[in-house]
Amino acid sequence: MTAPAGGEGQLADGRSIVLRLAGPADVAAITRLYQDLSPESFARRFHGGRLAPSVLARLAGLDGGVVCLVAAPPDDPGRLAAEARYVPVAPGTAELALTVSDTYQGAGMGQLLLEALVQRAREDGLERLRAVVLLDNIAMLRLLQRYGWVLAAATEEFSVACLEISATGGMPGWPAGSAGRRVLVERRGWFDDQQVAALRSAGYDVRQCAGPLHQVRACPLVSSGQCRLAEQADLIVSLLPGGEPDCAAVLAAHRQRWPERLIQ
Repeated sequence: MTAPAGGEGQLADGRSIVLRLAGPADVAAITRLYQDLSPESFARRFHGGRLAPSVLARLAGLDGGVVCLVAAPPDDPGRLAAEARYVPVAPGTAELALTVSDTYQGAGMGQLLLEALVQRAREDGLERLRAVVLLDNIAMLRLLQRYGWVLAAATEEFSVACLEISATGGMPGWPAGSAGRRVLVERRGWFDDQQVAALRSAGYDVRQCAGPLHQVRACPLVSSGQCRLAEQADLIVSLLPGGEPDCAAVLAAHRQRWPERLIQ
């Protein structure tokens, strides 16, 4: 199920949609899409309660280098079913967001949008896309999981995670010019433990990877022999479950290739 920008695709429930690049004339329709979201969907998208129409119109705008894709049924192109956008936030990095109408959720729309957005980001020369996601937004977390996300910052207020995915395949590495020594922490969990908090306090640039998840995502270091996170790290802190064969294979790969960087 794919639909390049400017093409027609079919969702899992058989409905057709047309995906295209948005322009200034679409801002009003994007604003309506935001306004028509259920309270639950609105909170997952905007991390809070309803906003004034003027604020929504500003958020729907396409200024500041925003790249936006919109999806609509072929027979009603003015009524948007979904939109996906990113805005550059640093060299090689942009922040993404997806909005799917309640009537189109659960049919694969999010996957279609994200695939098209990642393709566009790659064509635009971006290396990574960042998403700020509520931990109760399970649908979004699952979408990102397919790409192998990395936790790029401490989870805010125990509810908001900053995740990064690669726009070029594999795991995203560190951004150019990152400050401090680069530390890859491999562990399960959303919240900093005492060791990770101490690393951040000491000024290290910490990225966290949840490691391989059985039947969900493999470790590229084991499957392909390449992982930008591990290759670019100054230190590797391995805290994955030792009893899981997939995690044991990751640790063995680290020991073989970078024993001097590894901390257990």
